[in-house]
Amino acid sequence: WSLQDGQKLNEVKRIEMSCADVELTVPSRGPFVYESRLDLSPWSLHPECSCAPGSQWCPPGVKMEINNGSANSSKFLTSPRTSHMVTLQNEWEELIGDRATLGRMANDIEAKVASPGDAQITACPGTRDMKNGSIDVTYKMLENSTLLPNVKDSWCLVRRGGCDETAKVKWCDLSGAIGTIIVDHGNFDEAGDQTIIIRYNRAADEIARKPVLFVSKEEGEAMFASLKNGVTIEVSIGPYIGGSSAVGFTPGSGVTVHTMTPGSSTAPKSYPSLFGTVGWVEVSALRDVMFVCISSLAEVRLYDVSDPMSDIRWLASIENRPCTRDSLHDYRILDYKDEEGRYMTALVDPMDLGNRIYYYDTNDPSAPKFRFELHANWEAANDGLGQVRPGGPDRRYHLVTWHCVGLYCGDRRGDAVYILDSRNPEEPPRVTSLPMMSQGSFARDLACSEGSRGVCIVTLAWDGLVAIDASDTENQFRVITSYVGTEFKDDLVPLGRQYLKMYSGAQKVYASKMDPRSFYVEHADFSNRQLRIGDTIRAVQVRDLFIAKLLDYDETVLIPGSVAPREYGEDDDDDDDDDDGEGDEESCRRSLEDAIGAVMKAAPQEFQQCLPECANRMTQWLNTKNYKTLALFLAADLLDHLKEQSESTWSVMMPGV
Repeated sequence: WSLQDGQKLNEVKRIEMSCADVELTVPSRGPFVYESRLDLSPWSLHPECSCAPGSQWCPPGVKMEINNGSANSSKFLTSPRTSHMVTLQNEWEELIGDRATLGRMANDIEAKVASPGDAQITACPGTRDMKNGSIDVTYKMLENSTLLPNVKDSWCLVRRGGCDETAKVKWCDLSGAIGTIIVDHGNFDEAGDQTIIIRYNRAADEIARKPVLFVSKEEGEAMFASLKNGVTIEVSIGPYIGGSSAVGFTPGSGVTVHTMTPGSSTAPKSYPSLFGTVGWVEVSALRDVMFVCISSLAEVRLYDVSDPMSDIRWLASIENRPCTRDSLHDYRILDYKDEEGRYMTALVDPMDLGNRIYYYDTNDPSAPKFRFELHANWEAANDGLGQVRPGGPDRRYHLVTWHCVGLYCGDRRGDAVYILDSRNPEEPPRVTSLPMMSQGSFARDLACSEGSRGVCIVTLAWDGLVAIDASDTENQFRVITSYVGTEFKDDLVPLGRQYLKMYSGAQKVYASKMDPRSFYVEHADFSNRQLRIGDTIRAVQVRDLFIAKLLDYDETVLIPGSVAPREYGEDDDDDDDDDDGEGDEESCRRSLEDAIGAVMKAAPQEFQQCLPECANRMTQWLNTKNYKTLALFLAADLLDHLKEQSESTWSVMMPGV
């Protein structure tokens, strides 16, 4: 797009991607854009996009065998792969990776399809406004319900509607079904992808053990019609059931480089053998170095992209550094120069676990050197670290936000920006409070303009925007002004879905390259209609791009009434004292787990006898929110120190990972 007259966006160029779900990296310095394939995850909308060329059983498929007596036939159902998705979550509305969805199955399952009959065609034990028909229904609430007929040891084929999909799945499960197939109640051609959410209550020891499929109305009604005509149908799903490719889909790997120069007709350049699928790809804002998370190898690679249309050269790897894209971080790499002019790289919370920032000397990108690890535990020990972005002269300061909001974490969560000085990042940060934020809001993103007069804009979701001075002036790290307009307010989010407010209002923000006082702000709004049909993906969409300008600001004049940033630890509220006990307990747990890891490393053979107890503890901890992090640390130590000797525990740890 190009911006005309500061008001109107005109489309300049459109490039078709190779698949619907890819990693698209747009560096701050053009004109190249990098497209790569993402690792398969439990919540991949299009798992076929994560298939490498030659994969025997990828994309995963759903095979249907039809036996009408005189002739047999088979076909692959396409809607579960291409348009109708199933998402699993716990009672805290967090995604869970239980092996009960397409692409996550551990074993193949083949069974006949049966319907509970016209009287129970929707399989609703109650309506949506009743507890036993809601998304919060548990198995225990339904254990006295009359069993559904016909579905024992078969796929339970039911229609969508009448109650929440969670109630259908659990009633089918209790009735002895091998799994549940939910048929959509409309084709929704214009809406595209549809998603249903099945909730499992971890506090009630619930785990998704049986598969759930969601199919289009067209494919589902064909199954209903066949059953009524006495035709036998069998459906197979699992890791060794390969599906047919979607129309226009091509397996892919490596990276494809597109040039976005207006008027250019240069064809894309592909490097399919550079790597397979990735967790994420980022290009330095300062130099021609591309950082790639290779999750399968637990390493971050560095590539030379100085001339990507001719060659991309692998420079080095940061090994033994597990990484993932499963986080709220929009940026995982921060490149900057230290006071001696050497390039340094901060790797931000690469496993989305532990609130850790790892600093490397990458002045020679072919030989990165680890320098130190920073535990950003200013608001919580292990969760909630948000964005880490550069600001101030020569990107000297690193501004950190928090994504553990007051809505879930109580007071003083997410309502401040923490400032690290890159010349001494191990010193306690300075803290700029954001008092204009309402309860539950948080600092979603921030961006700083470059140069000696640099200012930063922080987006506050439904609370709007706030400006902070990041330059060396009288107002350094003080709030300059804020804007809370009706454009960012969204009171239409239903009370039971308040978490969606985090994804509404002011979202990502980008600093203008032309005007140090102008910023581009993405705005997302809420659609009740999409939520009513179960499409939470489209319930919140980015539909607007606002231009925010800081006007009439004189950085040489102290802002009247502004508050200077405080040093971390100063003037903390008494509320912090309430957290000391839990913080000490968490620290003690981690220290004890570290000791267990040290024993593994020192005596791996002798530790084998402890594996059953480790598996038992991880099973308990993974199902308890406060202990889940501890379980993952134990799993990491088992893999690191025992490697394949810890295989007996993998079936326990991998779903949690």
